[in-house]
Amino acid sequence: MYAFVEIGGKQIKVKEGLKFEVFRIKDKKVGDEIELKPVCVIDGNEIITEKTKLDNISVICEVVEEKKGKKLYVFRKTAKTGFKKGRGHRDRLTVLKVKSIVKK
Repeated sequence: MYAFVEIGGKQIKVKEGLKFEVFRIKDKKVGDEIELKPVCVIDGNEIITEKTKLDNISVICEVVEEKKGKKLYVFRKTAKTGFKKGRGHRDRLTVLKVKSIVKK
């Protein structure tokens, strides 16, 4: 069974046991559980997209760790004037692990 969940402005395809990274979730600590509502569920040959059926399905995830993402560099230069400016950025990420996809 697969499910598509929306978190942090992105839609992610998940299944049981999968670890994935999302932008930092402020309220949660390592070891906490999060219940996510799916956008779409694929169960065998059946595709569920109806709102009433999706309300009965939830994806339960556990917070595994919090970490920083890959360093991104931004560099700007203007020709013939000697102007150079560099800046770096790292996103704070939360790693989630899908414990189960539950039908109520």
